[in-house]
Amino acid sequence: MISGTTGSNDDIKSASGSNASNTTAQLAAPGGSALAFDLPSSVPRYLQEASSRANSGASAYTGTPQTSAQKPDKFDDKWYIDLSEKNDDICKAVDLSQIFDILGKDWCKAWDIASTTESLSESVDIQQILADYRNACTAINEKLKVRKVSEPTYQAAFGALAMAVQNYVAAKPGLQQGLYWYDTHKTQIKRGDDRYRMPDGSFSTTNLPALEWSDIAVVVEIKNDDMASTAHHVRGQILQDFIDMTETLPRRFMIGLTLAQHGDICVYVCVPGGVYSAQLGSLHLAGKTKPSTDNANPTVDDQRVVAFLLLLQERLCKDSGHLTGKNMRLPVKFSFGDIPDTLTDGKSSDMLQSTTVCPELSEKDVAKGGIYGRHWHLRGQRTWVYPAQLKRKIADQPDEIDDVFFKFQWSFDGDGEIDVHRFVLERGVPHVPKLLHTAIIEGKAYGTHSPKFKGEAMVMEYVGKSVKSLFGNDTLCTPSKIIDIFAGYVHTLVAAAGIDINGQYALHRDISIGNLMVTEDGSPYIIDWGSARVCTEDENSRSPAKEIIGTGIYMGIRILAGCNLRSVIDDLESMFLVLVHCIWLTYGKMDTNYEYLWITTTFSLLKTMRVSWLGIQTNFILYMGVSETLPEALHALVESLYELLFPSTFFIGALDANSPDPRQKYFDVSKWLGAFDNAANIARKECNISMPNLEMLRGHVRTNSDRRISFIDEPSFPPQEVTDKENCSQNLSDDGFEELLSEGSEASFPETLTQHSSKKQLSDLTNHSGNKKHRV
Repeated sequence: MISGTTGSNDDIKSASGSNASNTTAQLAAPGGSALAFDLPSSVPRYLQEASSRANSGASAYTGTPQTSAQKPDKFDDKWYIDLSEKNDDICKAVDLSQIFDILGKDWCKAWDIASTTESLSESVDIQQILADYRNACTAINEKLKVRKVSEPTYQAAFGALAMAVQNYVAAKPGLQQGLYWYDTHKTQIKRGDDRYRMPDGSFSTTNLPALEWSDIAVVVEIKNDDMASTAHHVRGQILQDFIDMTETLPRRFMIGLTLAQHGDICVYVCVPGGVYSAQLGSLHLAGKTKPSTDNANPTVDDQRVVAFLLLLQERLCKDSGHLTGKNMRLPVKFSFGDIPDTLTDGKSSDMLQSTTVCPELSEKDVAKGGIYGRHWHLRGQRTWVYPAQLKRKIADQPDEIDDVFFKFQWSFDGDGEIDVHRFVLERGVPHVPKLLHTAIIEGKAYGTHSPKFKGEAMVMEYVGKSVKSLFGNDTLCTPSKIIDIFAGYVHTLVAAAGIDINGQYALHRDISIGNLMVTEDGSPYIIDWGSARVCTEDENSRSPAKEIIGTGIYMGIRILAGCNLRSVIDDLESMFLVLVHCIWLTYGKMDTNYEYLWITTTFSLLKTMRVSWLGIQTNFILYMGVSETLPEALHALVESLYELLFPSTFFIGALDANSPDPRQKYFDVSKWLGAFDNAANIARKECNISMPNLEMLRGHVRTNSDRRISFIDEPSFPPQEVTDKENCSQNLSDDGFEELLSEGSEASFPETLTQHSSKKQLSDLTNHSGNKKHRV
C-alpha cells in the first residue's frame, strides 16, 4: 500500500516545471497498465541538516528521534557513538534465525538448507573457498598470529575472504554471481550533501568503476581486537551507512556486517520497523583458528560466515533490498508492480491507464536537492518526494501535461495519509490538493517489538510553492494578498476541525512553513496530511498518539509544554507562527537575537524562549524588529491574531498539561473573520483588490455558525529535555528575552550556525524543515 508525506516541501514545489535529466519509473495498475514517472539523475542535499530538523518531540521508540538530525562537523567517533546511543531503542539483538524471518520466507528456506552442520562441513564449495582464502592470507599470517590483531590486518583478511567467494562463484558453472566486493576503506563515496564517507567495505550488485551509496547492497565496517563487533562506535557507523544508502530512494531492507574483536562477525538488517542484529560467526584464521594455534581446520562458526556470503551472492542478485528488488541508481526505470505485496488503490485505478509522471528539475533545483521529504532518520515515518509532471495520452490529441508531486513513505499501519487526505477532500474542505493516484504496499511486523509498517504512494496535483515564496514575490507580496491567502488557511483548518453529522473531524497537527503552499495566482493550499488524524467526538480519551506531533519551531506553546489535549486552536497557532516568521524574514532586522526562535535545537529552550517572546504583548512586535517597516494592515492582523491566541486569561508560562485548552471555551471563528476583515479594510485604503479566499471564509462562517469544534486527547509524553523542575513562569521583564538568549542559548545551537547567521541561512534552513513528529 503506498502513500507519502513530505517533511518540508518548500523547495519541492519550486522544483517543478524546469528541465533536467530524468528517467522513467512505473506504478503498475491492474491489467498491466502503468503510471510511469521520471526521477532526477542527481539528488544532492545541500542544506545542513541542523536547526530546521531539530525539535523532534517523540518519546516512543517508534517515533522520530528527539534530537536533531543535524549535519556534524565531521563523522568522528563521538558522532557514531551518539548516533548509536540515540537509536538504541530501535536496535534489537535477535537470534540469527530471526534475521532470516525478517528478510522473508525465501531467505529462511535457503538458509535452513545451507546452514545445517552437515551442510557446512560437507560443502565442497565452502571447503574450497576457505582453502583459497588461506592461500590469499599467507602474506598476513604473522599479523594474524598476534594477541591483538589490527584493523588493517582484519581489513585485508576479510577482503581476501570476500574475493575468494566472488572468484569461486564466478568460476563455478551453475552459480550466479550477484555481488561484487569493493574495498572502500580508502575510497570516498559522495553523499547528497556533497560530503564523503568511506565504509570499510561494500558489496554491490553492479560492477561499476565508482560506487554511489545507492549501489551498495551490503555494507561492512571493520575494527581491531580492542572493540567488540556490537560496540556503539561500530554500530553507529553501520547506522550512518544505512541512512546514506537510503538517501535517494526508499528500500525495503538493508544489510550490514561488522567484523571486530577476535574476528567475530555480526549481521545487521535495517527494515522500516527497526534495526536488528545477530551474531553470525567468526572470520577464519582469527579467534579460535589463529595460525599460531596450528589449527587450520575451520570451525562451524567460520563455515557459517562463508555460507552466508554465498547466500548473499545467490539472493541479492534477485532482490537487493531496493524497493523493487533491483539495484537502483538514478536515473533508473522501475515498476511499482515489481514491489512485493503492492496493491493498487481501487478508487483511482481507472486513472492509471496511459499516464506518465515525469519530474523535471532545473540545474539549480537539482543542486539544491532533487529529493525531498523526511528520510534522514532510521525510525518512524520516512518520506521521499519528487516533483513531477503528469502526462496523459489521449487518442488523436496532444498529451495532457499537469504539474504534480509524487510521494512515497513508509508509515505505521492504521490510518495513513491517504485516508486522512481523502477524508478532508470528501467532506469538501477547501484548499487541499487533489489526489490523482494512490497505491499501497502492505507491510508486515518485523520482529516481536516492531510495529507493522506499510508503504504509501501518492500522486497529487501541483499546488505551487511554500508560503515563504509569497513574501519574496513582488506581485503577491502585498498586504491584501497576504491577508487573503492566510484567510484561506484559516478556512481550511476550521472546516476540517468542524464536527460533521457522523461526529468526525480532522486536525492537521503539523502546520509549518513548508506545508502552507501558494500558487502563482495566489491560491492557498495546505499539504502534508501525514501527521493528521481523523477523530470522533467521543474519543477524547482514546487517541493512539504516543508522541508530541508537529514541527518544533511552529508547535503551539501548549504542545511544547507537553499538554495532552489539542484542538484546532493549536493548528491556528502554528499558522500564526508561520505568518510572523515570514513577516520577520521579509521586514525584520538582521542584527537581532530574534532569529534564534527559528533555529533553536533544544526543545526546552525553544519553549522557554517562546514564553519570553509571547508573554508580554507590548514586547511581541518589538522583539521582531519590524515596528518601523511592517505595513499597517499586517501589523493590525498579527496584533489581532495575537489577542485571539493569547488573551489575558491565558497565561502561557503556567500551563496545565492535563487540562483542556481554556481558549476553546471562547473560540469563535467569527472573531477570526473579524480580525481578517479589519486588516483587509486597512489594506483596501492603499489597494482595493478582490479577496476571494476571505469571501469564502466569510461564507463558511455564515453557513456553519452552529458547528462545534472539538479536540483530541493525546497521552502526555513531554520531550526529554523538559523536566518537572523547569519553571516556565519566570518573571518576564522588557529585557527578559535578550537576557535569556545571551545567557542560555549558545550551547543549544548547532555548531554549523553562529550568532551571526544571516537571514538567508535561516530562510534556507526553514525551507527544509523536517523536524516533525509522526503518528504511531
